[in-house]
Amino acid sequence: MRRRSLLFLLPLAASLPAQDGSQQPRFETLHYKFDRETELADFEPLTGSWTISAGSLWCTSKGAREELRWRRAVTARGSATLQLVGAGRVALALRSGQQETLIRLDRGAGRVAIEADGQPLAERPFEAKALGALELRVHWELDRLRVTVGDDDAFITTRPDARAPFDALSLLSQKSQPRFESLRLEREPIADPALNRAGGALTEAQKVAIERATQLLAADDAGDALDQLRSALGATPPPAAEWPPAFLLTLQRVGLRRPGLLQREPFAPLVASRALAAADDSATLTLPLRPGWSGAAAPIRRADGPVFTASCADPPLTVEIYRYDQKLKYWFGRDPRLVYSSGGGGATLGRARADEQQDLHAGATRVREFDRAARELDGEKAWEYELSWPDPADPQKTAGLRELFFLHRGDTWRISVSGSPLAMQVGTEDIDWLLAHFRVAR
Repeated sequence: MRRRSLLFLLPLAASLPAQDGSQQPRFETLHYKFDRETELADFEPLTGSWTISAGSLWCTSKGAREELRWRRAVTARGSATLQLVGAGRVALALRSGQQETLIRLDRGAGRVAIEADGQPLAERPFEAKALGALELRVHWELDRLRVTVGDDDAFITTRPDARAPFDALSLLSQKSQPRFESLRLEREPIADPALNRAGGALTEAQKVAIERATQLLAADDAGDALDQLRSALGATPPPAAEWPPAFLLTLQRVGLRRPGLLQREPFAPLVASRALAAADDSATLTLPLRPGWSGAAAPIRRADGPVFTASCADPPLTVEIYRYDQKLKYWFGRDPRLVYSSGGGGATLGRARADEQQDLHAGATRVREFDRAARELDGEKAWEYELSWPDPADPQKTAGLRELFFLHRGDTWRISVSGSPLAMQVGTEDIDWLLAHFRVAR
């Protein structure tokens, strides 16, 4: 019994003072009692059907390998304590890159086994009471594992050719439908990269929230996706300027999917901080939430001319919003021809502008012919075209132009997006955000 007690204390070494008197960092404990459905947000079902019900985590399917991945990070030293209720053939899977170590538990057969990449490392029987929860405890370091089942003595095995620590953990069900009462995970403290504000790195909670929110958006559940992101900010969120770009981009996707959510936190103040108003109050524009975008309202001295300009460094894009006055006449092309903007000015001016831009850029081709746009702009019917041509500064590269037009109260509005086709593809969501958040005065 003494041997077992000493072994059990090994993983607590990092919690105790070192011999030189310094205090070692304590292990962090994450305890899942499986009494709330929200706990599943920390897990991803890779295969099989998993649910929380009646205070337990259930695998309701019966495949040969039903896997529930823990979304959070595993550290070089740590432990997992799993409470299995009833019979079942289950396993803990620990991964290091492409390598996988399995700790298999078969309660019916009364055996526990360890294998690495399909090769057996150790196996032994265990004694356990017939009813109630059975506890499996696994402690790991870089090159060894210590496994305990119930009240039996622990046994230790080494990992052959261990070169890197474990970095992922999963629960497995194997041809059974097990029920788990709880899971307690211990790991070394993980430094919060968000404390380095200059780096703009994601916290672990934000990484989990982004992963979960992306899945919820794929299922068209934008409301729950927003709840995941909002909870990851904590009770006292840092200033929005310190939120990581990936987090802001996911928020932007939520807002694009369901604009009604923009009135809720944390959107409202964030969107307000990105809003621009025209110098003559004729329109408003909200810049994308992702960092890197800047913009300004252009000075307006006449009724026609640019109203807003915006740009992004990565991906490199520029945007101009231009207004043509219904009372003026315009000339387009190398051999200028007169075009009137009144009446059907939107499509008329847009078609003339498309012909002119193709004529002005050597080698330009139409990526999209001038036609009715797939979307409305601020409730108005819109028209658009897109060009690409060899970049004069570097013939190996391609430049591009996408322009949209619509008519409002007799004035024609043009939205021009300039950049390479690749930049436009990478910045598709940012462009969609700009188009969705441009408004003209009514």
